[in-house]
Amino acid sequence: MKRTFLASAALVVVLLVVAVVIYAIRARGGGVPFVHGGEAVPAAAEAAPGTTMTTSSGQAMPRGVVVIDARRQQLIGVSTAPVTRAPMEQTLRTVGVIRYDERKLADVNLRLEGWIRDLYVDYTGQSIQQGQPLFTIYSPELLTTQQEYLLALKTRDQMQSSVLPDARERADQLVASARQRLTLWNLPEDEMRALDETRSAPEVVVFRSPVTGFVIEKQALQGMHVAPGQTLYKVANLSTVWIEADVYEREMATVRVGQRATVTLEAYPGESFDGRAIYIYPFMEESTRTVKVRLQFANPRGRLKPGMYANVELHGTGVMGLTVPANALIDTGAEQIVFVAQGDGYYTPRRVRVGRNLDDRIEILDGVKEGEQVATSATFFLDSESQLRAGLDNYDISKSAPAGGPTAAGPALDITFRTNPDPPKTGDSEFEVAVKGADGQPVADADVAVQMFMPAMPTMSMPAMRNETKLLHVGGGVYRGMGQVLMAGHWDVTVVVSRGGQQLGQKQLALAAR
Repeated sequence: MKRTFLASAALVVVLLVVAVVIYAIRARGGGVPFVHGGEAVPAAAEAAPGTTMTTSSGQAMPRGVVVIDARRQQLIGVSTAPVTRAPMEQTLRTVGVIRYDERKLADVNLRLEGWIRDLYVDYTGQSIQQGQPLFTIYSPELLTTQQEYLLALKTRDQMQSSVLPDARERADQLVASARQRLTLWNLPEDEMRALDETRSAPEVVVFRSPVTGFVIEKQALQGMHVAPGQTLYKVANLSTVWIEADVYEREMATVRVGQRATVTLEAYPGESFDGRAIYIYPFMEESTRTVKVRLQFANPRGRLKPGMYANVELHGTGVMGLTVPANALIDTGAEQIVFVAQGDGYYTPRRVRVGRNLDDRIEILDGVKEGEQVATSATFFLDSESQLRAGLDNYDISKSAPAGGPTAAGPALDITFRTNPDPPKTGDSEFEVAVKGADGQPVADADVAVQMFMPAMPTMSMPAMRNETKLLHVGGGVYRGMGQVLMAGHWDVTVVVSRGGQQLGQKQLALAAR
């Protein structure tokens, strides 16, 4: 219980420190200088993309480089993975409903008036073939026209021996006219041949199916009176079916006509069916914020039945792109950050521009290069430490910097600071400071000291560290001396130039030691 209480208390203290730092950052909104090649440049110009984030108030939240030694990396579980170039084979998962192929639906009706005498296809769902008898129809109008056709045939036969060409031509026209009326009423060809052979008009005519499929709607009844255009059957050919899948607005960019699709159904566990996208609807459902995508599937055995629900997977194209593991990305809402490993325990926050979500990986459009290592675990710790480090840097510099003035010592002196090696490493390094006056001439009779300060890091149980190195004049306004860098990390450096105990000027900058 005591340990739990102490741990909770420590966590509360850390959160309070972070809150104070964030408040100070928002109040100032400034940056710190950074040493590059021995010259001080503003931090905003030197920092890598992604080292600041936008807060709700519109101000920038700075992030700093995090330095963690190997032992602490092991304790907190930091791991890295490379930025890789891979095919963007994204799989989009959604649900859909099986529908009829609208191009294979048929409406069976008559073009004449009559009564159904015999009904052969008498229930919904019955399978029918093209040319199969559906019913017989009794139509006084059809019967009369058939008789007129037979009379025309008889007249034509009688006129064959006529010496008047006009009479024979007229008889042929009457036969053609009567035959055309029967054809326009869709009288089957076998019925026409029977009329020509038997020269007898049947009382009823057999009406046959014009298509192959299944009866999905039936209105025809025995003895029913039918009118021209009245629907008697609706027939669907199920050799192919459609699946209408719902795709959310944010996923529309990944859907293409011709895209390969796979579906699974609860009715057939362990089986899948392959098809392709053939159409994307031109409008969006406002209530669900989805767009329907039409998929086509072959259905030779009729196992895919309209009305079934289906689990749909749309397989994206294989365009190459940069990707990182999904757990490497920190999404603040306003921006996305990854921590790039620089080696020797250094992790630099980098702002990136993301693309598609590829399940366990994220496409990166800009911000990293192929082969760079990014942190994939303990990223929350790195982000917290990065913000805390940057906040403490800004806070401590703000206390020592002159109010309302730049960090340089004013126009009187030109102070340049260098290290050897550059950047310095832990241990002894050579410091060099060149001092020139306002007239550009070297200042050779001054006392020069280099003060180094690293703020405390509460989350890593590290106290604040300070040291000071006095430099000797070696000629030409150049001062050198051996200084000690206590540990790797970011140091706040102040170069103080004085004479006879009176300060002539100073310069403040930040130094990254490895």
